[in-house]
Amino acid sequence: MANPLLEVKQLQYSSEELIDLNLTVKKKEIIHQVSFTINHHEFVGLVGPNGSGKTTLSKLLTKIIEPSNGHILLDGVDYVDFRPSWKLHQEVSLVFQQVSSQFIGTDFITDLTLSLKNFGWSIAKIENRIKQLTKQLHLKSLIKRPFRELSGGQQQLLAIAEAIAVKPKLLVLDEPTAQLDSENTFLVDQLLAKIFKEESTSILLISHKPIELSLTQKLLTLNQGTLTGNYSTNEFLLDSNLLKENQLIIPATLAIRDYVYKLTKVQLPLVDLSINSLIKAIETVLC
Repeated sequence: MANPLLEVKQLQYSSEELIDLNLTVKKKEIIHQVSFTINHHEFVGLVGPNGSGKTTLSKLLTKIIEPSNGHILLDGVDYVDFRPSWKLHQEVSLVFQQVSSQFIGTDFITDLTLSLKNFGWSIAKIENRIKQLTKQLHLKSLIKRPFRELSGGQQQLLAIAEAIAVKPKLLVLDEPTAQLDSENTFLVDQLLAKIFKEESTSILLISHKPIELSLTQKLLTLNQGTLTGNYSTNEFLLDSNLLKENQLIIPATLAIRDYVYKLTKVQLPLVDLSINSLIKAIETVLC
């Protein structure tokens, strides 16, 4: 069996908080003994109630913050052994929920040029990569426009394009569509599906949206800083109780299935969350 791309071993993270005016400090453990793996070219989802530690975990995986204990290995190399340490950021990229905090330039070309220069790229190499991304991801109409003129969805598309510019082995996305409407969410999800199909990158997607999570191959659940489950995507998304426990909205097809069962005690055999699956199940069982 091939070695995993990412190994997280007994990871812990504690923060310090002031509890009184005497400057007394109390440690609060946010991530507790978390262990999991992500394979090469695997699309993984991470879900959990608000405050469960998902964003903290994403920052640990991208070395924005350091763990209190435990280890993270990428292709068998411990994060602490990357030299120089910035090389890790070529291998693991993060897209924030608030993309405005990710940009330092005024537009995509300026921003990406500044970013790639920090990794020692030549101007010729940068220009070539911008051309590749523009063609591959159909971004020609956006790359020269100031970020302030773009919609939230358009900014998120460009943030994702910047994150994959260095061809990372792992792309981590922290609720990339949480503040987007359905139209812009669809654009971002289409882009993620395209990237996963065409690139060798593994993806870790943090999300509360079941339809978005259907892009993934497996789902990890995090609750109060503890990893509570590792499920195949369909197993998780077709279980109403798991969705409720993790504060996810019940999709319409699942709600109809559950309502039919409540009325008739007949379980509709859904294979996914699509309308076609629901129609086929109704035709098979009730017609």
